[in-house]
Amino acid sequence: KVMHKRLLPKVNQFVYDVFYICFDIAKINNLSQKIFSLNKFNLFSFYEKDYGPKDGSSVENWAWNILKNHQIDNNIDKIFLFTHPRVLGYVFNPASFFFCLNQQEKLQAVIVQVSNTFGENHCYLVYNKDSSPIQQNQWLEADKEFHVSPFFKIEGHYKFRFIFEQNKIAIWIDYFTNEKTLLTSVICKKEVDFDNFNLILAFIKIPFMTLKVIILIHFQALKIVIKKIKYIAKTEQKKSRITLTKN
Repeated sequence: KVMHKRLLPKVNQFVYDVFYICFDIAKINNLSQKIFSLNKFNLFSFYEKDYGPKDGSSVENWAWNILKNHQIDNNIDKIFLFTHPRVLGYVFNPASFFFCLNQQEKLQAVIVQVSNTFGENHCYLVYNKDSSPIQQNQWLEADKEFHVSPFFKIEGHYKFRFIFEQNKIAIWIDYFTNEKTLLTSVICKKEVDFDNFNLILAFIKIPFMTLKVIILIHFQALKIVIKKIKYIAKTEQKKSRITLTKN
């Protein structure tokens, strides 16, 4: 389930069924199935060029370099990517999540790679500056520095909260300006095995899911326009492509 609720200046809310894949990026070659391919077309597929620098280079190396550049790689043992796969060659991921676990399998950091419909992307690196694991009830804050919605300015801050367990993933992202909550998003996940049967079942339940995502983004934008919420033109993207949490 993905829940998204705009609170100001007018309420706009939706809840949609979607599906994600989640895997250890060190075992990316294990993704290949009869109907799931790595870097080539299939019913389902995963292309490394959809992530990181988006040039087809190693997603794993990119993620580890971010952690090394911010001196938090020593506490990390595994990195799991939580994302939409391509369906019949197409995908748009509003946000993909790199969950970084320590040797005790506790959540140590999260790289949130956000994309907009203008072809741009930006990362938020969420972690505790004191090197402690991220707790399930903990909110971590980062300044908003990337244009996502054409109905919000680049101002204010996000608050992130995560649960990452073997059979449950939950993500909360709240957006604030002047301590007023403008937007809240929640993603909850129930785990099933990654195999051909469950992939086919996912396609039957939600056919053309990734196309559905981009269509519904524009449908919700139309609803917002009808509600006469002001359109805000996109500004030039900042050179820095990564934002750190404040704590």
